[in-house]
Amino acid sequence: MFKKVLLSTIAAYFLVGCGGGSSLNSSDTSTTIIVERGAVLNATVKDALNQIAIWNKGTNSYVFKNSITYPISVIGGFVDINNDGIKNNSDFDLDIELKSSSGKNVTLISTIIYNQDKIREKNNLNILSKEFSLSEEELLNLPSSKKELALLSNVIYKNLELNSAITLENIVELISLNKIDLKQEYEKIDLKNYENLTSKEFLEKNELETIDEIKDIKILREKLPSYIGTDLTSTEVLNEKSAYISPQCYTKTQDENLNVYNPCYSCHINSDEPNYIDDWDLQESYAFSENSYKNPFTNSFKDRTTLVNAINDNQILEYINQDNYKDENGNIILNTKLKYDLPKEWDFAYDGVKDSVWSGYVPDCYFNFDDEGFDKDKKGEFTGWRVFAYSPFLGTFWPTNGSTDDVLIRLPKSMMLDENGDFSKEIYKINLAIVESMIKRKDIDLGFEVDESKYGVDLNHNNILDKTSTIVYKWITPDAISNYPKIIYYNYYVGLAKNKLETNELNIAPGLYPNGTEFLHSVRYIGIKDDKSGIKLANRMKELRYAKKTTWNTYAQLSNAALSEIKEKDTFPDRLRTIKGNIETGLTTGLGWNYQGFIEDINGNLRPQSYEETLSCIGCHSGIGAITDSTFAFPRKFDSADSWYHWSKKDLTGTKDRTFSNSKGEFAFYLEQNKAGDEFRANDEIKNKFFDANGNLIQSEVDKVANDITYLIYPSVQRAIQLNKAYKIIVNEQSYIYGKDAHIKPLNATVYDEVEIDKKTGISAIKFGD
Repeated sequence: MFKKVLLSTIAAYFLVGCGGGSSLNSSDTSTTIIVERGAVLNATVKDALNQIAIWNKGTNSYVFKNSITYPISVIGGFVDINNDGIKNNSDFDLDIELKSSSGKNVTLISTIIYNQDKIREKNNLNILSKEFSLSEEELLNLPSSKKELALLSNVIYKNLELNSAITLENIVELISLNKIDLKQEYEKIDLKNYENLTSKEFLEKNELETIDEIKDIKILREKLPSYIGTDLTSTEVLNEKSAYISPQCYTKTQDENLNVYNPCYSCHINSDEPNYIDDWDLQESYAFSENSYKNPFTNSFKDRTTLVNAINDNQILEYINQDNYKDENGNIILNTKLKYDLPKEWDFAYDGVKDSVWSGYVPDCYFNFDDEGFDKDKKGEFTGWRVFAYSPFLGTFWPTNGSTDDVLIRLPKSMMLDENGDFSKEIYKINLAIVESMIKRKDIDLGFEVDESKYGVDLNHNNILDKTSTIVYKWITPDAISNYPKIIYYNYYVGLAKNKLETNELNIAPGLYPNGTEFLHSVRYIGIKDDKSGIKLANRMKELRYAKKTTWNTYAQLSNAALSEIKEKDTFPDRLRTIKGNIETGLTTGLGWNYQGFIEDINGNLRPQSYEETLSCIGCHSGIGAITDSTFAFPRKFDSADSWYHWSKKDLTGTKDRTFSNSKGEFAFYLEQNKAGDEFRANDEIKNKFFDANGNLIQSEVDKVANDITYLIYPSVQRAIQLNKAYKIIVNEQSYIYGKDAHIKPLNATVYDEVEIDKKTGISAIKFGD
């Protein structure tokens, strides 16, 4: 059924009194009703007692001669798209019943608000008002009266038309339960771009654009790849519930000659407040329990030599060069799939019922960056995502160990807006720099000059509202909770976010991101340059990882959480963590963040990760000393103001090694301590380049890393091809829960399949800053 074809707010102009109809004289008891979603003509409009209104021909007005008994219903007729008073061209039949329980306007919004239960109807109105920042009175007006109302109507119409699980009766409930996010679509359109149009003109334009978009999505939907695979929605664990513990933690830190290797310090290290994990002692022993001493990542022990050799080099190159995130027209495949073609195997059954609606993150980054790293959609609108360049974390995340990747950040919407609620790129850049300053606890160069008096914020902390190009880090700890955030709000965040900070809708503290911060992390195959001279970022994604900070926790709350974890381990040493979540909403860290992911299906198309497949994200992002408020990459962002760019525009070539306070390079120190280039000591290419036959560092080779880290972390083309093949085999098997690291040879020599509980590692723990 053309279900809601009528529904749209996609309206044409509201035409009272024009066209060739008869003119009607109104008595004291007569009432004129306007029907608009665009203008609805030649419909049957009647009240609860079946009194039928007389149509004023050629218009969307209908007159009841006698008093009305509500509700009013509208059936039949047509939507006059081109506003000429007759049915032609793109006009179409109204194929649903519109309703209103009061007033003189019958619209799509009055219809979805309507309920025989007046309390529920009032609640529906209140939900929409809060969600879309429109007054209850405005919501009951005609779409042609206000651009925001016209836009909202079209957003609602589009979703009703494209998703059969969304109906007139349940759409408000789905919004209230956060099962659908129409607000993101609603806010994506910048109405400042339509200042030259009246509300009626905007309604017509947006209506026609919406109709075209619906047609395009329907065509796109027909071309979407089909999902062929098992149901992914179970929260039961098939392998081991301890899978949140990293595969690297099962590494043997001593060899048969009692030589000691320490890759552990990169994660398990003394931490800075408010990370109270401070788990440097885990370098010294295998703190496993009866429920975790068995290594669940059995893929580590498979010999894949034969399978890898069976894959032709050209086959794997062709495969990794394909884009499995966007189609040939630049549409995000998962976006359409999740919103308008959700497979039942991805639909989590809340309360035992599959609702055919995806309530998790819907990928909305186009990887289409301007010169300052801001992502833009196909229409040139900012998505809010901004990409940044950073020094890859030690070991696993080096391309030489299997993958290329990138990371993007998006702050809450309020941090992109001025005090009037309009998008401001300058304000967003300033707030991003402020967040970076708070995370790194250091001054940040903006790269441009700001007039502080424009924002009423002393960004450089010289007690004068002057001009500055630097965000100066200065934190004054509130002496009492009653003074927070009044002590600090004057000094941090600009634009609308400054107001949100005053009212506690946003928060701020060193080492913490504001609530609502999001990260996007694409993990890709290792791309090969066309001339085979080296590697690059591949087109094909292995995974798309997403994180959102959903809850603000104070220092005290984070400290209590860490202490509770310690007490739990002491009291119940064999008890595993309980990790909440599901395929749609992702898994929670227990520290205010949710993590969710997408990964390749057997045909190479991205699909949601199951609960069990996402478990492996949680341990590292919530339970180690090396993280800063759950994250790795942003604290490692390059400090320069021009470091907001994507690796596809500029790679890591020529990047210097980060220097510790002891003047040692970070990557050089890792080679020294680990005596290898990966946690598993399986990277023979690095061992052969940087170590002699006796396992000693070749200093002349290590010295080269100081001025160009790619000498260490980039693989040869041939190694990259082999690693790509090894991972493709895991994709073919869909065996992610048993390990995703791309190995060809089994790792029995360097990895335990079972660990002696509390066995000493032989490592003398490293602590930084001591």
